[in-house]
Amino acid sequence: MLFERNWHARCRALWGGLLALSVAVGCSSGEGKGPEVPVVVDADALCDAPARSSEHFPVRITTPASAAPKEVFGTLKARVDAQCGSCHRAPETRGGFQYVSDSEGLKVAAPRMASLASQGAMPPLATADQARDAAALGCALEAWAAQGSPETEPFEVKCGQEGSTGGARLAFPVALGMTDLGHCIPDMARLGGDAEKDAYFAGLTELPRSLSETDTDITTFNALKLARHGTFAFAPTYPLFSDHAKKLRLVHVPAGKSIAYDAATKRFKIPPNTRFYKTFFKAVTDRNGGVEYRRIETRLIVTRERWQDALFGTYIWNDAGTSAELHDLRYRDGSPFSDRVLVYTSHEGREDTRNYAIPGRHRCVNCHTGAEGQDFVLGFTPLQLNRRAKGEGGQDASVDVLEDELSQVDRLIRYGVLTGLRSAAELPKLEDLKPRGREYRNAHELALQGYFVGNCAQCHNPNGFAVQSNPSIADLDFSAGGVLPGFDTNRMESNKQKYYADMRAGVDFERDLRAGSPNSTLYQRVTQEAHEVYLHMPANVPGRDCRLVLLVAKWLGSLERPGDAALSSAEREAARKARVKLAEDVVWETCKDPKDVRWISEDFTDRVPYEPRNLDWRLSIQEGSHRHLLDYAISERHVQLATKLFPTSFWVARPECVFEDAPPPAPVEPWMVDDLGNPRQPWGELYFSTPGATVFQGICSNCHGRTGNGQSGAAKALMATSGARVANLVAGFSGRGAGGESHLRPFEDALGPHGGAKYLVFMGTGGTKVEFRDAFMQAWVKYGEVDIDFSGDAVDWARWGANMLGAARGACDLVRVGRFGTGTSSEPKSGNPRALGGATMWKDICTVDNPLTDAVRSGASPAYETWLRRAEFNAGVMAYFYLKDHLSQGKPPALLRSECHKRQAATVTPP
Repeated sequence: MLFERNWHARCRALWGGLLALSVAVGCSSGEGKGPEVPVVVDADALCDAPARSSEHFPVRITTPASAAPKEVFGTLKARVDAQCGSCHRAPETRGGFQYVSDSEGLKVAAPRMASLASQGAMPPLATADQARDAAALGCALEAWAAQGSPETEPFEVKCGQEGSTGGARLAFPVALGMTDLGHCIPDMARLGGDAEKDAYFAGLTELPRSLSETDTDITTFNALKLARHGTFAFAPTYPLFSDHAKKLRLVHVPAGKSIAYDAATKRFKIPPNTRFYKTFFKAVTDRNGGVEYRRIETRLIVTRERWQDALFGTYIWNDAGTSAELHDLRYRDGSPFSDRVLVYTSHEGREDTRNYAIPGRHRCVNCHTGAEGQDFVLGFTPLQLNRRAKGEGGQDASVDVLEDELSQVDRLIRYGVLTGLRSAAELPKLEDLKPRGREYRNAHELALQGYFVGNCAQCHNPNGFAVQSNPSIADLDFSAGGVLPGFDTNRMESNKQKYYADMRAGVDFERDLRAGSPNSTLYQRVTQEAHEVYLHMPANVPGRDCRLVLLVAKWLGSLERPGDAALSSAEREAARKARVKLAEDVVWETCKDPKDVRWISEDFTDRVPYEPRNLDWRLSIQEGSHRHLLDYAISERHVQLATKLFPTSFWVARPECVFEDAPPPAPVEPWMVDDLGNPRQPWGELYFSTPGATVFQGICSNCHGRTGNGQSGAAKALMATSGARVANLVAGFSGRGAGGESHLRPFEDALGPHGGAKYLVFMGTGGTKVEFRDAFMQAWVKYGEVDIDFSGDAVDWARWGANMLGAARGACDLVRVGRFGTGTSSEPKSGNPRALGGATMWKDICTVDNPLTDAVRSGASPAYETWLRRAEFNAGVMAYFYLKDHLSQGKPPALLRSECHKRQAATVTPP
């Protein structure tokens, strides 16, 4: 529906006419589908000032209830066997799960099968069609179990919110006039507060079950009623893409409080217990070809003093659109709330459906921990609220920006929501936020930056998930004022395999845009689905945004090529415009909205009660391939060494970091000083690390994450490409059960004190069966920020695969021949010459109860192989103690040498 500027006047006339009729007028919203639905005309919803916003989306008032389809057990069993039988029907036991294909067997298996199917986790790596069929099967299993698991009688296939009734309908003016700023703009006379709800939320430790229990009148979406309770709409300048969903965002600040603007930091201070709501609407075409939008989910964040304590969740609307209940589908370990795939009818005439993916709790954390203000809130920042006129600040020049969009900051100031500024003119503008000495090359670069602000910067910033997962890209900051202005086209990925923006001579621009594997990393990331090297971008977001593909393509076309240097200025500009036009043509031809959404479920938790990943671990260690581990004692030397501080390098100095004066260490090692004997950096800038932190962060964290929770870019890539699940070593392996029992106890009972260390070594040297290909290793194994050195040869990496203690074996092999960190060894190869300062530490690691003899140095067999195996074990023990005594105790990851800006005054000073 095209927006007309006289639309508001027409609406006022229409609403006035409706008021002359009865309050409830019969009208069919389903076009022949069920009974007529009364239209609610609420006089309290009529606007003197309808919202003037370019994003208008009429909302479906309600969907008429229809009879739930019925099914019998025989057809349900056949569906289960068709979708699951080849992997899980007895005697098959794939992934440790098996069911018996009869009534009693399915009674036992149905809850878990329904949960996995609804998450999109069954089958693994499901196509869009498989995900849709699995969601339908999950619903049927859930309904069958809820209705007593009948064997002969038919049961109704309805589950969760799909079958719920009751609740409230939208008033007709609200539904018809809905925009991203609500249906109208409240005047000052309508303002109020809701002290009772403010007190209620202040005392909550978890969200209420129903959306209707949250803020007063929240389910009415009536902007006038909401204003009376202190709840107001806003819309960001640079919104997050979500498979073309429309969104209504609301903010409620507790009575007597406000969101204060700090002009010095250019940030907002959001008070505790502020509530942010975001409702997602999806287009539905009715039988007559009309388009309305139905409510799918409403997400809620309740801020707290510490962002880590924020309450958040999502409420799923029923099919009728009358009520929403808290999404509570559980992870494998029983914690809330996991991924879920819904299926809704997108075209009623053709009976087309489309998948809708609700992200699980961990994905919310992935994104929101990178919030600019470290308050868990995205989209409500000074830059985002400062709406700009058409074409300004990187805005799409083809999209109008209307009066109420441009005035939203001034309006929120009048409402008392914002304080500390007099008008929007005081807020930052995107084009003014750039690194000193660097400018945006052109409008295409500025437009791409705008998109990055809303879709990429939450992960690609110093506090974001991408950087925390992979510190080697710490300076790949896509925040406003980050690296994009004047982006260095010579910049390569950290593995030096590809350029982010490949401007090399000989690269055919059009051919590269059409290539299955484009040369430019940024373009490849936004055009392709996830694979072993690249994650689908933006991460955790369903669907494909062809606007992003176009923005990246046009930006690449706008950059100068080597051949441009020989052209006149006029010719260069003509060549640039021709490339931009070519980018438009190619993207228009090649990028299409996918027919349906493909969603790969992620669940990095473990079952309760905890079970080790390798169920054969006892046999393998006590009698099989890893019998040698029983002969290795874990001594007090291991315990002490794991936490001993070693100087291994200097901090990467930053302007914002202040270092204390310090005397020279004892001893002063050659790498610390220059040829004249002077320290290469002040002694106070020496960086110290422990063997436990170094081994874990240099090896284990590549997949298991720096906090050991199994979440990292590598873990996501593995899940998306092979279905392999990276272990949560903190909550799983080194965690505790509901009764407080240690998960390490079974290993200690079977293998003696610190038996968990031997299990960990077993898993890292053969117990893990996942295979890593060369491309994955090149992309995800990073050690540049950690003082570890091992082979840089992809052949070695492929041989180690997921058994990553092979990296420690390689490091100790370099220690053996005295070439650790020198970059000069040919056999074994040295991969990280910057790790020179870690040689002393690694020598101590490799030689605990494992002396380095002449026979070992010479490579004589079997002494050489025996020594390396014991050295590899020692490294695993170091990681075990760091995991057990540091990460599992809730302590933050040890700082890397590139993170001096995170140092605290209480940092441990080395002796």
